[in-house]
Amino acid sequence: MKQVSSDAVKGRPLTGRMVLAMLLAFFGVVIAVNMVMLRVASSTFSGVGEKNAYIAGIAHNKSLAAAREQDRRGWKVEAALKRLAPGRTQVNVERTDGGTYSAVDVIVRFEHPASGQMDRLVQLAPNSPSAWRGALDLPAGVWDIVIEMRSGGSLVFLSRDRVQVNDATAPADG
Repeated sequence: MKQVSSDAVKGRPLTGRMVLAMLLAFFGVVIAVNMVMLRVASSTFSGVGEKNAYIAGIAHNKSLAAAREQDRRGWKVEAALKRLAPGRTQVNVERTDGGTYSAVDVIVRFEHPASGQMDRLVQLAPNSPSAWRGALDLPAGVWDIVIEMRSGGSLVFLSRDRVQVNDATAPADG
């Protein structure tokens, strides 16, 4: 067995200054990465679930009364999304309970679950007395779809659901 002498090992010796420099570099990189991640996280989500929780709490009983009134009306509303092209979506909303309601304005909001900055809104045009249609640019992904029907300025129907929008079923551009 061959023994290695201390003369055979070459290179700089490890000094206290080198260890200090390595520790400072390591923690400097960790702190820099944490600062970048903190900046990205705080710019995409503020951490606040409700902009004014006090007002939302006061309005809770009104919301419950409106939901009871909506249930009493017995409306059944179906929404269908059709991808016209990648990134372009047609929205169809139809009352399927057979009744009509005069002068209803239908607004559909697509709210992104992670960022309010990506939210989209489309006002639908009447297609028949109980059907409305509109189109908007909507990226693929998961969205909360909110359907609001208003008559005379008052909310007569509100629905919220989560949908998956996929470009795989969209016809090709061109």
